[in-house]
Amino acid sequence: MIRSMNINMDKVHEMSEGDMEFQKELLQAIASSVEELRDRYEEGIEQRDEDLLHQARHKVKPTVTIFELRNLSQVLEEGKQIIRHDELEEKVNSHHEQFLKAVDELLREINEMNE
Repeated sequence: MIRSMNINMDKVHEMSEGDMEFQKELLQAIASSVEELRDRYEEGIEQRDEDLLHQARHKVKPTVTIFELRNLSQVLEEGKQIIRHDELEEKVNSHHEQFLKAVDELLREINEMNE
C-alpha cells in the first residue's frame, strides 16, 4: 500500500475499492482541486483580498477534509489567522511561501503515485 505524508491514502483506497484506474482518477481530481486552489489563493494573496481567500479555502475544504490533506490544511489555517489579523507583509510573504511549498509537495507526491 502506498504511504503518503500529505494524503490519507486509506481514504483513497477505501473510495477506489481496489480499482487502480479509479484511484489514479481520484488522485488526479485531488490534484486539479489543489491546482485551482493555488491559482485562486495566489490571486487573493496578491490582492490581499480576504473574501477571495475565504472562497478559495471554502471550495477546497471538502477535498482537504475527506482526504486529510494534513500539511495543506495546517498551512491554510495558519494563513487564515495571518490574513484575518492583517499581519505584516513579511508574515504574509512567509505564509505565501509555505503555502506554495505545501502545494508543490502535495502535487509532486500525487504525480509520483500516478506514474
